Formats: sequence, structure tokens, C-alpha cells
Amino acid sequence: MIDHRHGKSSHSGRLAIFSDFDGTISHPDTLNFLAETFSSVEFRRGIGRQIAAGEISLREGIQQEVNTIQGTLEEILSLLRKHVQIDSAFPAFAAWCRLEEIPLTILSAGIKDVIENLLAPFGLHHVRILANPLQISRGGWSLQFLDDTPWGHDKSRAVRQAKAEGYSTVFLGDGLSDRGAAEIADMVFAKSGLARYCAEQQIPHKTFTSFSEVRDELIGILAAW
Repeated sequence: MIDHRHGKSSHSGRLAIFSDFDGTISHPDTLNFLAETFSSVEFRRGIGRQIAAGEISLREGIQQEVNTIQGTLEEILSLLRKHVQIDSAFPAFAAWCRLEEIPLTILSAGIKDVIENLLAPFGLHHVRILANPLQISRGGWSLQFLDDTPWGHDKSRAVRQAKAEGYSTVFLGDGLSDRGAAEIADMVFAKSGLARYCAEQQIPHKTFTSFSEVRDELIGILAAW
């Protein structure tokens, strides 16, 4: 197992990779973009401050952002396709995982329908997606959260399950919803707010800007096993 807390690696099982989507695979964060588009930057930042202060849960903050969205799914997807980019190295990274028979799972606190559609052109059918399904009714947009936790989707559960099955776990993320998974994964690649959190909490991690960097790092680790 990759033991990043003790600075050593020992192979006790196959690798399992988990990655956040918004802000990690997609740029910008789709929920942030939509909240700012249908409300304002100030509204979105205010939600962030309330979450940071513990006044509302992440789950509640996400639902407030989703509540601002207006339009059909296709209308929103058309808007996102014009303004959101997928990390250009991610499809190649996913193909490498498939070649190496490494399970790759996207863990997101965001909208599953959006993730599936934005990734559809790349044909990444082998990539598992765990995210909150969308519900659209006369009352507007809402999410069917995956669990009852304050996160709406506790990403650490999937990582814990993989570890229990004997996998060495790798997690990639950038934000608040990624903290729980980063705290228990065997190896963490972080950027933005998650990188700052890991530094503050003394969680060993590697910073990254592209999935190509992560692939190169993991190729080296696998070669040493």
C-alpha cells in the first residue's frame, strides 16, 4: 500500500484512483459557474463564507446554488459546453487507467447528469461516476443527494470501501468536499483549497496542475512495485 504518511510504498493490493470533478477535471467549477450566472459572484461567495463559518452545511449550500438554475437540462448543458473545459490530459489519463486495469472513479458533490454529458464526447464508459442525480420539476432544479451526511455525498465512503477491499487508494481534488477523502486516501494529489487544507492539517500530498503530471508520478510508483 502507498503509505504517504510515512513516506514509503509497499504493494499490498492493486491501485484504485478517485478524482473530484468540479475544479479538478472541469474548469471552471460547473456549480460555481452556474450559481454566478443565474445569481451573482457575491451570492456564490456568500454561500462559501456561510459554509466556512459553519452556518450551513455543504449540502445546504449546494442546494441553494442549484436552486438558482433556470432552464432545461439541454439548455444548461449547451451553456456549459461553451464555457467549461475538461482537463485536456484527463481522457488520456483515463485511457491509461483502463490499459493498466486501474479502476477510476469520479467522486462529485455536484450534478451527475452534467458530469455524464460533459464527458460523453470522450467515450469514457469505463469510468465510474458517483455524484448526485438531478431532479427537475415545476419547482425548479434540485438534487437527489447520495446520502444523508452534511456533505450530501460523503466521498470518503468510496475510498474506505476500496481500502477495505485491499486497494491502494489515490485521491485527486481541489476543494471543501474533498477533505474527508483526502484524510484517508493513501496518496493525495491536491490543488487550490484542498492543497491549502492539506498543508494546514499536515496531510502529505503532491500538488498538481494537470492529469499528465499525476500519470507520470503513478507510472514511477508502479514501476517501483
